[in-house]
Amino acid sequence: MKNRLNQIVVICLLAALSVASNLLCADEKAATKPLSSDAVDAAVKALKKEDVAWRRIDWKTCLLDGLETSREQHKPIVLWAFIDRPIDDERC
Repeated sequence: MKNRLNQIVVICLLAALSVASNLLCADEKAATKPLSSDAVDAAVKALKKEDVAWRRIDWKTCLLDGLETSREQHKPIVLWAFIDRPIDDERC
């Protein structure tokens, strides 16, 4: 009986905390308005770095072209392979 009473008290406290949290957040939610698409674009642009090294790389879509460039520049090659198959594909 005592264990059951403790469970009820905990549930009531959690419910009260949930209600209080929703009441406190309701004012903040009412005060914020959705951003316009221009505002979102400006926010994204502010976060985006202009000069990032990987954007200056002349990416190759052909492995042979990449190997040739790698040899000419005496630089390593990075190979990115991706196979788009469903997880339940039995061929793999």
